[in-house]
Amino acid sequence: MSERLNELYILTQKAQKMEMINEELALQMYLDIFANYTPKFSKTFESTIRLLEKRQRYEEALTICLQAIELLKADEISGVIGRFEDIKTRLERKIQEEGFSAEPPKKKKAFSIKYLAFILILIVVIFAIFSLASPYDDINVNLEGKESLSGGDAVFSETTESPQVDYPITSEMIDVATKTLLRNHDAVDANILPQDETLGVAVIVAPGTDASRAKELATLYMEALGGVASATYSDLSGPSDSSLGEIYDYYDLVISVGTGTAEEDILAKGTKSPTQSEIYWRNDGE
Repeated sequence: MSERLNELYILTQKAQKMEMINEELALQMYLDIFANYTPKFSKTFESTIRLLEKRQRYEEALTICLQAIELLKADEISGVIGRFEDIKTRLERKIQEEGFSAEPPKKKKAFSIKYLAFILILIVVIFAIFSLASPYDDINVNLEGKESLSGGDAVFSETTESPQVDYPITSEMIDVATKTLLRNHDAVDANILPQDETLGVAVIVAPGTDASRAKELATLYMEALGGVASATYSDLSGPSDSSLGEIYDYYDLVISVGTGTAEEDILAKGTKSPTQSEIYWRNDGE
């Protein structure tokens, strides 16, 4: 595989993972792919069209749909041309009936300016554990080279670093934090995706878990990563009764917690900026 194709594959994998965490960030990643590459999979076209159509950006979606049809006719991508022709018809009808036109995408911050207080639970206990004997001291983190995010649905197998910050979040750090969280019986799966100076966080909880417990588990996940970061970078402090960890002075957080990845399964969404000490939680439907 050529280097450029490998880059395209890696970026596509990252965008697909980001979809389950934050659709706005995922859409921007897809649009960046289209601006710099020609996608090789019809699924990339379908995902981008779906996200644009959901936001009533019909003309942009139509442009990508027409590109997919041309590539399918030229046999340059695999897929069902009839599916895209149906999408084309639907988009053209919506543009005609509703008079929508494409609007230039606006850059949005991945966090809200309002924050609600959320009581941090068990931080003192975890901080005490970190102070006495950190379970993360034996991590061997390679900080020399920047490695790309590899494929896969839940676990990163390559070192993942964010090059634009002073303290990169690596796959080893994510793996340890995830294992720590999954010691809780009602935590089913979890993932953290670094994207520039934002951490996309997804936590899947057991059916029947209420929103309060879901938020608590996500908070524990952030505390665990904060502890790993303090063990990895000696000049960073870990979680305390007033902070999730000093690592979050360098990242925005975008958090999604639910019993599944579908929108109706989401129990709560949270955001946090580097200037805030607590997570702002927004329950779906509020």
